[in-house]
Amino acid sequence: MAVAGGELFARALLTSPSTQRFDPAIGYVNGPGRTFQAREGFQRLQLNELGLNAPPAGPRSPGRPRVLFIGDSMTFAAQVPREANFVSRVGRLLPALETINAGRDALGPQDWPALVARLEPALKPDLIVLMASRGDAFDLRDAKVTIAHDPAGQPTGLVRAPSDRDALQERLEPIMRRSALTTFLVRRANSELTALRTGDSWTGWMMRGGAATIAARNSGAEKLDRPAIEAQLDEILRLVGRDRRIAIVALPAFRYEAHRKVDLEPRSQAEAGLFEAAARHAGVPFVDAGPAMAAAYARTGRPLTGFANSRLGEGHLNAWGHAVVADAIARGFQAQGLGNASVGGSR
Repeated sequence: MAVAGGELFARALLTSPSTQRFDPAIGYVNGPGRTFQAREGFQRLQLNELGLNAPPAGPRSPGRPRVLFIGDSMTFAAQVPREANFVSRVGRLLPALETINAGRDALGPQDWPALVARLEPALKPDLIVLMASRGDAFDLRDAKVTIAHDPAGQPTGLVRAPSDRDALQERLEPIMRRSALTTFLVRRANSELTALRTGDSWTGWMMRGGAATIAARNSGAEKLDRPAIEAQLDEILRLVGRDRRIAIVALPAFRYEAHRKVDLEPRSQAEAGLFEAAARHAGVPFVDAGPAMAAAYARTGRPLTGFANSRLGEGHLNAWGHAVVADAIARGFQAQGLGNASVGGSR
């Protein structure tokens, strides 16, 4: 009875059973079904037949280019209604385009090639937009990827090193798909273990006797080998962009302070300019949503992240933040000729 009561409580007030399906190339993909989370925004969503936070993937509309947005949880946007996320809003701001949200929690540049390969046959996008969020360069650093090359030195494929998290995901997936309580407990445990590993946890600090033996994530003390990351990004963009039209959008994170002052968070500071340089080297369009986000807070004093049931100014984009980001992307697309039917032309 206690377990049954816990399950009902979890489904009503905490989360839904997991929609995740183990995938050896990128850890996991989402399957179709309903998903619910109460941590930020208290939102329920219906994922389509491909496991995307998007309407059913119907036939393409003649003369209306299909734009596929790929990114992490900021793009997936489990915290707001689907019509409020920036992918949907860009579609309304630029009605000549059909926009599809292919975001997934914890997705990084190391996952872009595999995810594109999985979705392209079904969706056949005219343009793929790679969303570079805060921490993506660090995720690439930690992924320990191996990139294969042909005799001419051109990249031919990418392999992620298997992780303990992937193995745990595979073992627990059958239970998590049926139980909201198990899903909640596993995610909380994973969050605590990650905090211990990255130095963000006060329990880890206590276990170390107060010693700061590792650099806390997003503390400003982390090191990022920019030349090495730029080299990997260059090869990843060549893999994703082979015979495809792609663009990159930078989506940094900010610290919102008093008197409408705003600063980039440490990880976004460390990554500043990195994805723009990668886009320039690859010859692909680039849009930086950061200036518009900072200007919106300086103008209104409204943080773009946080919800009534979470800490304002932290976490994921709220509806206001999604509106600001959508406007920045739409303006950037229009400035670079990506806002109309010409996107569907030759690649």
